[in-house]
Amino acid sequence: MKSIKKKTVTVSEAAQILTSCKRVALFAHKNPDGDTVGACVGLKLILQKIGVFAEIFCDSEINGKLLRFEEARAIKNKIDDKYDLMVAVDCGDLFRLGNFSGCYSDFDETLTLDHHGGEYFSKYNCVKNYASTCQIVFEVADALRLQIDEVSATYLYMGLCTDTGNFAHNNTDYDSFSMAAQLFKYGADIQKVYQVFFRDVTFAEIKLTARVLSRVRSYYDNQMYLLYVTKSDLDELGLDQSVTSGLVRYAIDIDTAKVGVCIVEYLPNTFKVSMRGKDFSVRNVCNEFGGGGHVLAAGCLINGFLEDVIEKIVRAVGYSI
Repeated sequence: MKSIKKKTVTVSEAAQILTSCKRVALFAHKNPDGDTVGACVGLKLILQKIGVFAEIFCDSEINGKLLRFEEARAIKNKIDDKYDLMVAVDCGDLFRLGNFSGCYSDFDETLTLDHHGGEYFSKYNCVKNYASTCQIVFEVADALRLQIDEVSATYLYMGLCTDTGNFAHNNTDYDSFSMAAQLFKYGADIQKVYQVFFRDVTFAEIKLTARVLSRVRSYYDNQMYLLYVTKSDLDELGLDQSVTSGLVRYAIDIDTAKVGVCIVEYLPNTFKVSMRGKDFSVRNVCNEFGGGGHVLAAGCLINGFLEDVIEKIVRAVGYSI
């Protein structure tokens, strides 16, 4: 990785950096969610309005619910052109770029737009303590005095809605509702976003949920609940790991829970861990394993055998609970 002088920039300065370019590469984080995709697509459409060519790249395949949104299907997994600027969108650290981290770290002109408050790894870093990265993109449009159209509004609403749990998580604030109201005015398809991300499930997903809930584990006098999904579970039901993103809520929604954990094996002996907390910093736990996120919603990756991974997590939580 090049040694670069890292600078913190405001939203207005980030907007100026973006508009000074002719060709921009936008990067969604691996295992993409609604916020990284919504922010990338929203920013791409905004830049196109002012004549800036932009493309979106992601190290992971776009699948599941995100495929219900047409513009998300155009995200690429290979760079085959030259750009003036590379932008990491909704990425708290370089690792989240996956296989693109090398070319990104070697590039001279880079910009981070993120709300996680993690590592500063770009030349320019616009990091805000917001509920979603889409709020930063929304402010970029405002700084450029651009009118957001219906499509852009829908994608920005997607990120805002999914990262706040449909405005139910504790990161929801006045600014979240204010932005949602404005996006509604601009024509955001709020019904589609809600239906796709919070209502629609396949029969196979229902069967997976039933299987996972049948083996939930509790620890520390029912203050911690843990769910797990094996690769064989997914393969047997013909599902990919993207359908597991909401399972952790079943663990944290139990009334006595302070910590909810969902472990998903997406490669043999490689587990993606999602944690949620109630008055308990799960970010501190995930940091121990090289992960991160928010105080009450964080994640990490752990390699090993399932029972060993579970034991490590339970022990790490036990130091603080």
